Amino acid sequence: MTDLPEVIVTATRYTVSLLPADDINHRAYALNVVLRQDGWGITDGAAWIVSVDGYWSLDYDAAITRPHLDDALALARRLAPGYRVNGRTAVEAYRITHPTT
Repeated sequence: MTDLPEVIVTATRYTVSLLPADDINHRAYALNVVLRQDGWGITDGAAWIVSVDGYWSLDYDAAITRPHLDDALALARRLAPGYRVNGRTAVEAYRITHPTT
C-alpha cells in the first residue's frame, strides 16, 4: 500500500456573495464560480452568466467563461451586489438583515 500516488485535491467551485455566510439569505444570493471544461463560469445554481453585463441564460453552452480564476472572481464580485432574488438585490437583502444603527 505504500506504492500509492499522492491524493490530489482540486478546488472547482468558489462562492461569492455580498451576504456573510451566516446570513439567512446567503445561499439565495450566492454566485458560484465553477470550473468548466473551457474555463471558469459563473452560475447561481440554475442559470449561467452569458455576458459581462450580468445577463443570465439556462443554456450551459451560452455561458461566458474566463480562462483565469481571478478574472472570473472579479466579475462575480462586481455582479454580486446587484444580483436579484424575487426582485430584491443583494444590497437590499443585506440592509434588511443588517440594519445600520
